[in-house]
Parts: sequence; C-alpha cells; structure tokens
Amino acid sequence: MTAIRKSSLVSVVVASLILAACGSNTDDSSNNDPAEVAGDGPDVADDLREAPGLADMVEAGDLPPVADRLPALDDIMVEPVYEQIGEYGGSWDLPWMGQQSPWEVGKITEEALFRFTAEGDGVEPNVAKGYDVNDDYTEFTIYLREGMKWSDGEDFTARDVLFWWEHIMQPELFQRSVYDAFYSTDPDTGERTQATIEQVDDHTFTVSFAHPRVLFLERLAIDAKWMYAPAHWLEEILDEFVGDDATDAVMEEYGFADREGFYESITYYFWIWPDRPTIRAWKPVDDPNENRIVWERNPYYWKTDGEGNQLPYIDELVLNSVQDASHILLETMAGNFDIVRFGFEDFTTLAENQDAGNYRIYQWDWAALGSEVLQLNQTVEDEDLRELIQDIRFREALSVAVDREELVEILTLGLGQPIQASFSEAHPYYQEGWAEQWAEFDPDRSEQLLEEIGLEKNGQWWTFDDGTPVTLEILQLADDGQAGRFEELLQFYFEEIGIQTNVRLVDRGSLDDAFWANEHVATTAFTVGGVSPHLRPDTLVPLSMVTPWHSQWGAYYETGGESGVEPTPEIEAMWDAWSALSSSTDVEAIESYSDEIVRLHMENQWLLGFTGHVPNLIVVNNDIVNVPEQTTIADEFRELGHGRPMQFSFVGLDD
Repeated sequence: MTAIRKSSLVSVVVASLILAACGSNTDDSSNNDPAEVAGDGPDVADDLREAPGLADMVEAGDLPPVADRLPALDDIMVEPVYEQIGEYGGSWDLPWMGQQSPWEVGKITEEALFRFTAEGDGVEPNVAKGYDVNDDYTEFTIYLREGMKWSDGEDFTARDVLFWWEHIMQPELFQRSVYDAFYSTDPDTGERTQATIEQVDDHTFTVSFAHPRVLFLERLAIDAKWMYAPAHWLEEILDEFVGDDATDAVMEEYGFADREGFYESITYYFWIWPDRPTIRAWKPVDDPNENRIVWERNPYYWKTDGEGNQLPYIDELVLNSVQDASHILLETMAGNFDIVRFGFEDFTTLAENQDAGNYRIYQWDWAALGSEVLQLNQTVEDEDLRELIQDIRFREALSVAVDREELVEILTLGLGQPIQASFSEAHPYYQEGWAEQWAEFDPDRSEQLLEEIGLEKNGQWWTFDDGTPVTLEILQLADDGQAGRFEELLQFYFEEIGIQTNVRLVDRGSLDDAFWANEHVATTAFTVGGVSPHLRPDTLVPLSMVTPWHSQWGAYYETGGESGVEPTPEIEAMWDAWSALSSSTDVEAIESYSDEIVRLHMENQWLLGFTGHVPNLIVVNNDIVNVPEQTTIADEFRELGHGRPMQFSFVGLDD
C-alpha cells in the first residue's frame, strides 16, 4: 500500500464517520474495492456452493445443507477476492511457537465486529452487518447478521454481545480494564463516563454514551474487536453460573492451577482451544500443547466469495511446532511453510533460496516509529532508576552513545536510515527535524550529560549516590527473528559510556510477567507507532497498561489514580490532548490534537530509535494466490490478517 498522507487518511476516516451520522451504514462488500474480483454474492440458496468435504458430510447426513448453515441470503458477507476466484483444498503450513505465542495464528484468523478497510482509510462492518448513529454521535445502533451461527451450529445473536459485556468485560474477567472505546469524555471537565450497552432484539443492540464519541467504531475495531462470546458455552463453565466446584473441575481439565489464568485463556486467548465455539474461518481440532495442531474449516463460516462459494478456500491450517526463529527460516527456505512474515534482515538469505523453496517475497510497509526501537520504562518500580529514565538528559545520553551508521549496516543490510524513532516523511504526522534529533554519534556528549545529571563515575561504571551502578536490563523475545543482535549492540555502546547493561532473551510468558509486575527496565520487543494516534493511541498515549514505556502511567489513567504512577506534566498535557480529541466532532480539531500528541513525543523522545523504517517480508508459496503484493503492516490492521486470509487459495491442486 502506498503511503497515505493526512489529508487522505485522517480526514477521510473521520469524515466517513461524521457522514455516517446522516443515515445507516450496512454491509456492502462490493464497495471495498481492493483490486479484485468482488461479485454480488448469492441471490438464491441454489447459488451457494461449499467445499467438497463439507458436501460429503451433508450427503451423509452429518451436516445441515449449506443454505441452513449460512446467514440469511441478504446477511451473508461477500468477501472480495484479491486476484481470482479460488479453489477449494490444500493445507496452509505455518510455524507455531506454542501457547506463549498465540498471536500469529490469532491475527490471521481474527473476525472483528468492525474491521479496517483493505485500503486502511476507514472501518467497515464485518461480524456486524451495519450500524446507525444519531446526530450527536452518542448512540450507535449495531445490527448483526440474521441466521449467523457459531461453529457448533448454535445461533450467534445480540445475547452473545451482551454476555461479553456483562460477564467478561465489565467484571474484567481476562485481567484487562474496560477498554477506552467504551468511555466518552465530557468536553468541559474531561471526566470520562462508561457507555451503556442494551439489547434491542436478537440481532440488534445499542451502545449509548453520555458525550459525543465520533471515533467509537474505530476504537471498537482496535480495543474490542471481538466484543462477543459464546454465551451458551461459557454458561457451562463460569463459576457465577455453575459454582466453584464445577468451574475448578473444568479448569483442571484444561491444565490450569488458578482461576485468573484459566479465565484469561478461555475469554481472551480463546482461539487456541478446540472445545470453544468460534466464528472464525478455521477452528482448532487439536490441543494447543501438541507439536502439530490442525485447524479445520468452520462449516458454519458466514462469508462467501462473489460467486456464492462459501469461504475459506483453504481446507486447513497446520501449526508446526518450532523451537526458535532460525528453525522457521530454515523450514521456509526448504519450502515447508507456506506464508510467513520475516524481518528485512533475512532478505538476502530468503532471496537466494526462492527457486529452491518455491516461494516469492513481498515487501509490506510498516507503520511504526522505526525498525529498531528501545522502550525505556518511564514508570519502572525502582525509584532511582525511574527518576533517571524520566530525565530527558539521560535519554539523550543513551541516544547519542550509539553509532547508528554501524547498526544500519549490520541490522538492515545498509538499507535503513541512521535516524531517531520518528514518523517517516510519508506518514500523516511527520515532524520536520524529528528523525535527526539526537541521532549523531557523540559519546563525549553522553559523558557530559551523565555528569550534568549528577551521576558519579566509579571506575568503569556510572553510579547512583549510594555507589550502586546504574544498570539497564534489556528484555527481548527469544523467538524474535534476530533476537540478541540489536540488544547486544546496544549493550556494547551503553557500556562504552559506562552504563552497565544486561540483555535477557525470554519467552512471551516471562516477558508478560515482568511487564505486568512492572519489573521491566527496558525492552526492544513490540512495535510502537501506528497509522495515527486517534486510531491506535495506546502505544503513544498512556491509556492502559499495554505498552512497556508507559506501563504504570497507563494503570494510573485507567484506574483514575487508584493505582499506577503519577504522571509528569508532559503526560498530563498528552491526556488533555487525548481528552479533547476524544470528545471532538470536528475533523480539523481531531487532526490538530493528534498532531499535538505526536509533537509531545518529539519534544520528549520517550522512545529511542536507531534505524529507520524497512519493510517487512511476506514469503508466499508460489502455489498460493490472492495474497496482496503490498499493504501496510500495523497491529490495528491485524498484520498478515489484513490480507484477508479466508480468500487465500492454493491453485493447481488437481494438476
């Protein structure tokens, strides 16, 4: 996807919602226009077709006819295909790092109530059929698809939405506070008020706010994309319905020793469990602890292509257990994995093996502040270290201590730029001079700044007043594509100026444990930035405990000061800008407040970047079609999931 500037992204996105207030917005997939073959979808039940394996089950009497499994004809979602109508069949082999890394398969199979369009310029109905919004943006009426079903054949209704809200989200069953999407802000006082959600009928519910919430659907597409849950299934498990003993018995069957972890797994990371009903295109049939896990097609999946073929085209996903990132690279080059995402550092190796591995390489843009970014925890538990990290001079000292020219050569094959964490010139919120800020290698300047701060040099190391060495521990995921390389380079440069530095490679569970306990000092894991502050604010604005650099500021915000760390004046200013943005109904004002948030990042440089943007690599089996050649990698777009995997297709299977 080509770069989208502010005029074509922010204004279009916000304006689309404002225009929607004039009437209803219902699903019309033929208007998505990704390049593709759209079609009008089935007119009558006889137009519907299904995979041969499902047809065999119908003929054997083991499955209802396809017309009885899909929504009412007018409510079927027609998914445009990127290149051509696909063929049924094939197994998509992909790597699996285990339960501690559920997101790769989670994002490619995710089905949001509202999702971002293929172009990324707004949101569109997905699980929802459509919506109405009133004139002052305080009440959204959302319509579901009549006849849509869970994978076990039970009806999917508004009750499943209300169940999620009342029994999962509000009681914080999966250890997250009620999402920011469900709050509106008083434009005069800045006070936040939680929304009210009510069921109208089986296929309609309303979300009502005390104050205008123009960006609700976009926030919903990010914060609470799956604001539904199988009520009929969870009512047989949750203790409020079946009692402690029955819940504990099920919990033990699932291998959990504590209620919190069990509830988080079945209500947040739920897609890995074969027993839990789903509305995704594929559903697991094997336990997530197996070395090889098959996900089979969901016979009740509610989408077709433009010719009435029930999706997905691909029969099954096969998750193959791997130990580390090097194994993924080797198996991909051998042609054993079909669609895999890599960092740009692997380009040469992958390109040299294209013919042997029978794959092609696409380059997808990345909406981030940079390719190599260090997040320093501004709210770290150690108060001496917190005070130091919050001192802007310390951040500058670390930044200029690093030779970015060398890092660019080593980490990006010389194709990146030796620049600061910043938005590129193609980004809607590009700031003049940001990329150059603190980007010049100047270790003498580092020493000067550390001395100005008041640290003492004791032999090789800078120390606090009590003689304790200033020590940074940098955490990174062990399964990252180049785990340890960037971190060890930082360690070298930081120790050259006298800052003791440790690097620790951990699994996702250990990283999350450190993060939630506020024990992390610094990390290079996770992407920060996004397309716009108003689309995905939580990596840039401390609204919740989801981003390492602002951990406890986020906790302070979402609990109203009951927990967390008190904000600095700069963070208070950012919250003021976010509050004004959230309550605004004016396109230019929303752009202005978004720009103010980005300027605060430039002025304070809480995030340190060392190489500029390089593309992500998407390796695709040559026998698979309908994978976009270029688009944007962003968490809010769900990364590889933005390519609409349900319409990926193998070709030539019968040859």
